[in-house]
Amino acid sequence: MPLHPLFASRLSIFEDETLSFEEQLAAFNAPLSEYASPEVETIDLEIVGGEHKIPARLYWPKNNEPNLPGLVWFHGGGFTEGGLWQNESDVVSRELAHRANLIVLAVDYRLCNNGILFPAPQEDGVSSLQWMAKNAEKLGIDKSRIFIGGISAGGALAASVTVQDRDSGNNFLAGALLNCPILHHKLPELSEELQGKLQEIHGFGLTSEYVDKRNEYLCGGNTAGSPKWWFAGEVEDLKGLAPIQIINCEYDALRASGERFAKQLSAAGAELEVLFEPGTPHAHINRFPQDCPPMDRTLNSMVGFIQNH
Repeated sequence: MPLHPLFASRLSIFEDETLSFEEQLAAFNAPLSEYASPEVETIDLEIVGGEHKIPARLYWPKNNEPNLPGLVWFHGGGFTEGGLWQNESDVVSRELAHRANLIVLAVDYRLCNNGILFPAPQEDGVSSLQWMAKNAEKLGIDKSRIFIGGISAGGALAASVTVQDRDSGNNFLAGALLNCPILHHKLPELSEELQGKLQEIHGFGLTSEYVDKRNEYLCGGNTAGSPKWWFAGEVEDLKGLAPIQIINCEYDALRASGERFAKQLSAAGAELEVLFEPGTPHAHINRFPQDCPPMDRTLNSMVGFIQNH
């Protein structure tokens, strides 16, 4: 499918050499309208994780009934950028809380900067899930319906925590939602079809070289010697994981990792839903749903997965 007009009409921005890459990206992602949040309540808090505190934000739907499902949600940003302010964190959390009638915990996990490396994000992810499970009754959450999810690096983090949830024997999770995740030390080989899609959007997108070098940095320079659970696609035994939804984007190099992981899960007999969002580049949900019909559709797909588990 051709690139959605919302994205295709802005590709020329990356050819403007008068702008820095940061300025180009900001212009590419600029909203078309003003976001109007559904009626949700929020509260900022801190989760104690080891010897430090993890900033987080809770979202409640307007009609806060008892025994609602809960979702721990992680933003993207390559594990070095991002936060609760991103649309893919705040807007997505608001929309899911409203549409799925659930309680969302958006987590500002530690980023890998200034000497911080893996497994700091993973430790914060595990702590966040444990916090929700421990406080489920007080929050009005049905402890049997706790989910975890994230986008891009956040999807990688959610997958890692899903593995740890199984390995710990806690089995808190009812399901995991992985949106355009990176799940392997090295990006799997791109198919000719995917290479062709990426050539259409030259100047925008992730490359194998960039992803592989970033992963090496995150692991302290040696992905080969790092624990496999840091990237769930490296785990040999994938049996017994919570049900998983993977949503891949058509014009996204990370689709190679999502597709490979789906094959691994299928071979392990996992309960799995794999969706394909046509016409979209990486991180298409970092926008407003009224501006981006594919984002609106993706949000509803995530709601459907939660409601069916």
